[in-house]
Amino acid sequence: MQSIIKKLIILFCFITFSNLYSKDLDKVSLQLSWFNQFQFAGYYIAKEKGFYKDVGLDVDIKNYDFNIDVPTEVSNGNSNFGIGRETLLLDKSEGKDVVSLYATFQASPLVLISLKNSNIESIKDFENKKIMATPGDATEVSIKAMITSKNIDFKKMIFLKHSHNVMDLVNKKTDIMSAYISKAPYSLDKKNIKYNIFYPKDYGFDMYSDFLFTNSHEIKNNEQRVIDFKNASLRGWEYAFSHINETAKLIYDKYNNKNLTIDELIFEAKKLKKLAYYDNANLGDIKLDKVQRIFDLYNVMGLTKKQISISQFVYNNKFNLFTKGEKAYIKNNKIVNICINENKNRTGILKDFINLIEKNSGFEFNIINSKDWNSSLSLLKTKQCDILPSSFKSLALKQYFSFTKKYVDIPLVIATKHDVSFIDNIRSLKNKTIGVINDKNLISFLNKNYPSLKIQRVNSLDEGLDLVSHNKLFAQIDTITSISKKIQDKYLTKIKISGKLPKSLQMFFLLDKSNNFLLNILNKSIGYIDEYDKQKILNKWLSIQYKKSFDYSLLGKIFLAFIVIIGILIYRQRLLNNVNEVLKYKVNEKTKELIQLNESLERRIEQEVESNREKDRLLSQQIKLAAMGEMLENIAHQWRQPLSIISTTASGVEVQISANLLTNDELIKSMIIINETAQNLSKTIDDFRQFYEPNKKIVKFKAKDLYLKILNNVNTSYTSLDIKIIGDIEDIDIEGLDSELIQVILNILNNAKDALIMNNKNIEKLIFIDIKKKREKVFITIKDNAGGIKDEIIERVFEPYFTTKHKFQGTGIGLYMTREIIAKHMNGEITVKNKEYKYNQNSYTGAVFKIKL
Repeated sequence: MQSIIKKLIILFCFITFSNLYSKDLDKVSLQLSWFNQFQFAGYYIAKEKGFYKDVGLDVDIKNYDFNIDVPTEVSNGNSNFGIGRETLLLDKSEGKDVVSLYATFQASPLVLISLKNSNIESIKDFENKKIMATPGDATEVSIKAMITSKNIDFKKMIFLKHSHNVMDLVNKKTDIMSAYISKAPYSLDKKNIKYNIFYPKDYGFDMYSDFLFTNSHEIKNNEQRVIDFKNASLRGWEYAFSHINETAKLIYDKYNNKNLTIDELIFEAKKLKKLAYYDNANLGDIKLDKVQRIFDLYNVMGLTKKQISISQFVYNNKFNLFTKGEKAYIKNNKIVNICINENKNRTGILKDFINLIEKNSGFEFNIINSKDWNSSLSLLKTKQCDILPSSFKSLALKQYFSFTKKYVDIPLVIATKHDVSFIDNIRSLKNKTIGVINDKNLISFLNKNYPSLKIQRVNSLDEGLDLVSHNKLFAQIDTITSISKKIQDKYLTKIKISGKLPKSLQMFFLLDKSNNFLLNILNKSIGYIDEYDKQKILNKWLSIQYKKSFDYSLLGKIFLAFIVIIGILIYRQRLLNNVNEVLKYKVNEKTKELIQLNESLERRIEQEVESNREKDRLLSQQIKLAAMGEMLENIAHQWRQPLSIISTTASGVEVQISANLLTNDELIKSMIIINETAQNLSKTIDDFRQFYEPNKKIVKFKAKDLYLKILNNVNTSYTSLDIKIIGDIEDIDIEGLDSELIQVILNILNNAKDALIMNNKNIEKLIFIDIKKKREKVFITIKDNAGGIKDEIIERVFEPYFTTKHKFQGTGIGLYMTREIIAKHMNGEITVKNKEYKYNQNSYTGAVFKIKL
């Protein structure tokens, strides 16, 4: 009897505690956007593995049917969470209450498929063809942008209602079908049916997909629940992608209303995993600038109802990064005093980052100006200041102070007079006196990293640049933000940026060692600075807005040449009225052309400079400033001989006329020489203008012509360095942006040149350029024999501001620019790898860049 009573008590307790536990779980619902498949594996895993229960949630995963509009369900509160595609931006624009938490896929899985035997090989073949697509597929910006980019009119395509049966494509019921890259290809492969895939990301439209989203009411009333659901779901996705076979088995057994096979689920998983981590992204990443780009595409296509705030579309839970203790510290220590030196050369960019850290942390920063570094340090020691910006670390400081993580890298540049060539090697500064402002941090940084520099301290940047302009210093070194501003304000025609130091100045904050709360809060706030916001600040401070000034000395020389030519022509008319009228017409036309150039050259340059977008100016300015001096020297060299010929010929004519020795034949011959030389001058101007004028119109050009233009740009300097360029160029036509492609190849060649100079091995220095065409695609391969790029950094060479020894004197953006131009402007791809190869019976290793257009 007692045993029965004990059992009943135990049973009662179990039921009671089970009920209590279940009441502790918050019930929430997630509305799927399609039928069960691996596309939603992270949510199945989070539920089955107890990740949701770990954060106190009981989740109801609601299956999909065709009558459900997921954004409306979540906006109206019928579901707490939902899964949505990039068209969620249109729902936001229409007034629906949707807020995205993360993006599962960094590039959309949505593609268009045609069969190989349909002869639909390119998007240009879409006209008058039948396309089977859902309304959502047809309006998804990645698909529309891909088609529109090839100037195809949507009205010339026949859209059919989607049957979701790939056999309709096989049986010719449609010519083209929208599908997921993770689904339809599996079925076609199983049937050994050949097909073509038209993938938006291959055309530069890598859009987000499968947003996890909620509504503002849920965030306002249950923010912690939203954060917990987001984190548990991401944990589920990490597990699913790390245990694909186990997850596929779970879906097959428990979530399989479409009767998918295990192999089908595994195929889908592998495809989706690549998209989740596409472009080396973190799982769930959402970048505001990319979302803005997607919305702008919708807006340009006329699909948006009204403008939206991207920051309101993407949820940001920065304050919830902090622990309870850190939140209490912020509340009780709202004001943070920061010491800044009165030397304000670098405080502009600092203040912008302080504003971001204020926004992320909840602090209010009070700026206290101090005379110099030692004064700031004293204020920090006496606790009159809480933090101090610094770029200098030492063992002595580390005994008493802590350092935050860096908040920005500021490039250091070399400013010289305009007649100094581009400085591509720091060793070329040996035995030259370099000015540096009397800043302990900066001087310590230079002494540590460049001990061979001969440094002369100056009291201010103005003093240093003034000494440079009067030849009393060879160069001045400082941050690009400081020197760019000074050049713009005072030294535009006297000083130029001639080079960049390989190492940038890392900026961080110094604070009392005992204040761990403040250290942790600042580190979290710095770590949470959005790349979009950081890039906006760098755009602001690294781009130089030129004042409307122009150096007329070059135009003066041109005008002098015009006067000589025109004078000779007038005198010739008085002496010889019977000279060939054709020659007169040609010379007059060329004269008009050159006069028009004289009148419009300044206006053209100003229009082009002012019309560039701010980010493009940032990306190109650092490289072109450094190269400008060398380019102008090349132009001057090309002009010197033609001007000498014109002057000599004109003087000879004048002497012969004075001595009555000039014959008609000799005069005509002299006029022909002057005319041809003037044409060469004009061609030089055209080449100069075309090099700096971004070509945004798609044109057809010869691969061999492109190669010759590149050789004309680099051959002299490369030959002087004993670098041989070997080309294998097919006689093919290329459609695209010719000047931008030249810039791309020049960027890669300059990196190869720098690597070959750095390589001390006594070998023949080689660069190979191959241009070939296969299956309507152009392949450009550029390789060197400099030994290759280190394996641990080769994956990062296309990141902005990432520098390596392979581009040791670069700005850190050359290859980033290259990838942006190829991907976004030319719908292509660029890759790099190290490769061993043989040439003339010798074995070499080098970096191989491949461009596919």
